[in-house]
Amino acid sequence: MTDKKIIVTAVILASILIAGGWYYSKKNPPVASITDSAADQIKSWEAGITYGNPSAPLTVEEYTNFLCPACATAAANILPQLEEDYVKSGRVKIVFFIYPPFELSRAALCAQEQEKFIQYHDYLFSHQKQITEEKDIKDFAVNAGLDEVKFNECYDSDKFNDLIDKWYKEGQKRGIDSTPTFIIGGQKIIGAQPYAEIKKVIDEKLSQL
Repeated sequence: MTDKKIIVTAVILASILIAGGWYYSKKNPPVASITDSAADQIKSWEAGITYGNPSAPLTVEEYTNFLCPACATAAANILPQLEEDYVKSGRVKIVFFIYPPFELSRAALCAQEQEKFIQYHDYLFSHQKQITEEKDIKDFAVNAGLDEVKFNECYDSDKFNDLIDKWYKEGQKRGIDSTPTFIIGGQKIIGAQPYAEIKKVIDEKLSQL
């Protein structure tokens, strides 16, 4: 299957979002040599990619997919307000889990490796309709301000395969079968709901702390 067909297939599946029907391509990239410190870093991301104060009293988890139109809506309409109202003050942290397609989950982790996950996240979602082939994934990393050589080396390796597997399987155990899905203090909200609904749940959870 060509790179272009990979992305087109992923777009179709991301739109349908049938439970368990995610496109989960696993190519065979070069085996990466992982240092102990890198292994520890990867281990720390098993619980997701954290944005905000790690010690924030309330956690908002989001299962997202970079090819999902509703996820792009959430990225544009929910996350900026969450950041302004709660993340900046340190009351809430957001923890991201990136669902397949596999290539984009890997790309997100490569961005996190450079501590630029949120920049890549925002750029991808704002240019979602322009993703037509795998090459775009690397080009967008450069456009988002990432180091091209480091990103490409990371992206072409297999070092995040096990972590992406774990995210997906844990999500399935938690009943995550569509994106975006938010989990706020244990309460699940499915879809790009109005921000007022998200805010109401957050305020209720904070009042209980």
